[in-house]
Amino acid sequence: MKLKVGLYVGIAVVVIAGGSLLAAKGKDAVSQAESRKQGVLEAEQKTIVYDKSPGTIVKVNPVVGDSVKKGEALFKVKSSEGSEVDVLSPDDGLVSRIAVKPGDQLAQGMPVAVVQKTVYYADLYVQEDQIQKLKVNKSVNVHFPYLNRPAQVDGVVASISAAPQFASLRMTRERGQADLSMFLVRISVDSNTGLLPGMTAEVDLDEIID
Repeated sequence: MKLKVGLYVGIAVVVIAGGSLLAAKGKDAVSQAESRKQGVLEAEQKTIVYDKSPGTIVKVNPVVGDSVKKGEALFKVKSSEGSEVDVLSPDDGLVSRIAVKPGDQLAQGMPVAVVQKTVYYADLYVQEDQIQKLKVNKSVNVHFPYLNRPAQVDGVVASISAAPQFASLRMTRERGQADLSMFLVRISVDSNTGLLPGMTAEVDLDEIID
């Protein structure tokens, strides 16, 4: 009986000591959760607006889902003066919507298509006591932990702005923290085979070297 009691006490001591060591190094579960920031991968959309004199659609070159390059002719329009002009793609990307067809009359300011840009982004919320690790144009590793084969891609901090509506109310006396402000950090990621808008993107702040 004494042997069993001694064994249990020994196991408890090892577990407590191990937990204390991890906590001291900042690797406990709470610290890890606080350092890992997650957001949803989104695709930038660009609405193409017809900005020339009134005319008529003569030809539609792409179909929805086609890849296009910046400067590529998407539509041919015959103006009211009789000349033909091209409507060009403003960015590389995929055509996600076409709002016109041959024969349609166009007026200045009409939307004609939507192009999904090849740059994805994810918005993360970071506490003010961690924000010093991030700077605009800084490279970061972006993880996609829920893929069948977890992926890691290169990302770049595109912008940082205050997000006061997401203040973190932390009134824990022991930690001496209250109302830590949050910052909205946008991470840009090049589109990659296997990545789709809606996936969970994660940045581990502990991986970032100041």
